[in-house]
Amino acid sequence: MKQRYTIRIADIEMNVIAEESPEAVEALVAIVDRKMREIEAASKRCSKSEAALLCALDYCSEKIKAQRKIKTLESKLAMAEATVEELEIENENLRKGSGGGLGGLL
Repeated sequence: MKQRYTIRIADIEMNVIAEESPEAVEALVAIVDRKMREIEAASKRCSKSEAALLCALDYCSEKIKAQRKIKTLESKLAMAEATVEELEIENENLRKGSGGGLGGLL
C-alpha cells in the first residue's frame, strides 16, 4: 500500500509516495543524504542540483555494473546447471550399463 512520506535529503525537504515500509524509506534517505553530503564536501563549489545529478549518475553507474555482473553470473550458473545435468545423465547411463556394480573392476 502506498504511503506518503516527508523526507529531508541534504537539507531539502520533500514529500514522496512509496510502497516501502517507513524503515526502508528511512534507510534509502540516509544513503542518498550521506552520498549528497560527501559530494558537496568534496567540492565546495558544487550546488545541490549538481550534487544531486552526480549522486544520480553514481548510483546509475553502480546499477549498470551490478546488472552486468548479474548477467555474467546468470550465464555461469546456466552453464554449471547444464554441466550438472549432463553429468547426471552420464552417471545414470553408467549405472544402467554396469548393472549397479563396480563395472567389472573387481
